[in-house]
Amino acid sequence: MNKLKLVILLFTACLSLAAQEKPIAKTDSLKRKYDRKEEIIYDGKRYRIHNCFLTVGPGFLQSSIRTDLQKAIGIDFQFPYKKSHFQVGVMMSGVQFGSNNNLQGHICYGIRNEKNRSNIAAYIGPSFYTGVVGDTTGAPQFYQGIGGYMALQVVSKFAYDLGLGAELFVEITKKQNLVGIKLIAFFSGAYRGPKKNVNVHVKSEN
Repeated sequence: MNKLKLVILLFTACLSLAAQEKPIAKTDSLKRKYDRKEEIIYDGKRYRIHNCFLTVGPGFLQSSIRTDLQKAIGIDFQFPYKKSHFQVGVMMSGVQFGSNNNLQGHICYGIRNEKNRSNIAAYIGPSFYTGVVGDTTGAPQFYQGIGGYMALQVVSKFAYDLGLGAELFVEITKKQNLVGIKLIAFFSGAYRGPKKNVNVHVKSEN
């Protein structure tokens, strides 16, 4: 439990730091009218600032009701609505990659800081889970319920819309507590085409 409290404390600190950083091309964001199609020019190409992105990858987690280190595979879709950010995802875990003794989904609200070569995002929200665990006799015991989920993503981008990174996650439920880390691939939908001489949605050029 002390390890879980430490992870939550570190997560909160990272969340605070991420919130203090200025997002890319947002220097005068408070003075400008919100444009959901706003773009920047980077490396001779147009990219949308308010973009969706997908993260997917394997990882490891420790459960409070299991003795073995669990292997996990997760996929998350992140999308903006006006100036807010949301995450919807699922994660499957078990004793081997592809096996399943616990399945969970989550719907989260978060913050995001994207730059030319990095993407940092943090999310928090409810989770919905179902799984199975053996009792003292080895008989399967099925469970399900609702909990709380938190995730912190740090991605290094080798192109504006592609990258690799890590995701630290924590789930707190009545049945069990989970803490783990995933290696994630980052795929953004920001690309809008080559640079043009005139584009009404381009507000700045990097």
